[in-house]
Amino acid sequence: MATKARLQILHLSVDLDGFENHFRVLVDGKDIKYLSIDNGVYDVDDMAFPPALVPRLPTLPDGHWNLGHIAISENTRDPEFDWTVWKDFSSIRKLWHPVYVDYLSLRLGKCLRSNVCEVFSHRFPVPVIAKFARFPYETSYYDAETSIYALLEGHGIGPSFLGHVTEGERVIGFLLEKVDGRRAGIEDLDICRRLVTKLHGLGIVHGDLNRHNFLIWSSGAILIDFESACKSDDQVKMKEEMRGLEQQLCDTSGKGGVVEKISEKEKQVET
Repeated sequence: MATKARLQILHLSVDLDGFENHFRVLVDGKDIKYLSIDNGVYDVDDMAFPPALVPRLPTLPDGHWNLGHIAISENTRDPEFDWTVWKDFSSIRKLWHPVYVDYLSLRLGKCLRSNVCEVFSHRFPVPVIAKFARFPYETSYYDAETSIYALLEGHGIGPSFLGHVTEGERVIGFLLEKVDGRRAGIEDLDICRRLVTKLHGLGIVHGDLNRHNFLIWSSGAILIDFESACKSDDQVKMKEEMRGLEQQLCDTSGKGGVVEKISEKEKQVET
């Protein structure tokens, strides 16, 4: 039986105004499960602080399950597991690279965003970047981006795609080459234009061309963050994207940077 002492919260999303809060947890160092907790079962501050929450969770039920829900017991008024089920969660469908790496085999380093981390793996001699779905409902976000990287392969436009990240039998993300470079400025307009021209030449619209999505170094440049990118032959969109590039490179507001944006309704904490 899994016990509280063997449970580690990997990711959490606490919704201040909603009905449920979501948790991705590791049990016994080998099994990843997902929990939802009704609002009001625990204080919001406790739910956002794993060391306070874990000792207060009810004992995990036995059996074959990967999704469980915690609510207040009608009889004892204590937190209890209302139900547990086994669910076949969605997987990234565009699988084109020969390398597959288990999430649990990765050693996490610096987190750049809640879903983007520097990681270490025995498969690679240097740190790489992992981008992954923390929760099953996020998987579709990275399906399209994985497809875009397949189109970019070999063209020197983005970081090298190094493999797919798995969780059990499903694919939840991908690994990228870690590229060190500075963010673009107006002085980099020409090299950025050439890069965007190459991208458009492949029939791809980036969708988020801010200065933070260019990495510049002495011998070249790349684009990153293709979450909003799409395959398109819309020349109007491409011209608009190119036309707005100069303004984006002059923008010093910080928009599009790596600071995690947290809405008033949702508080997300990395652990």
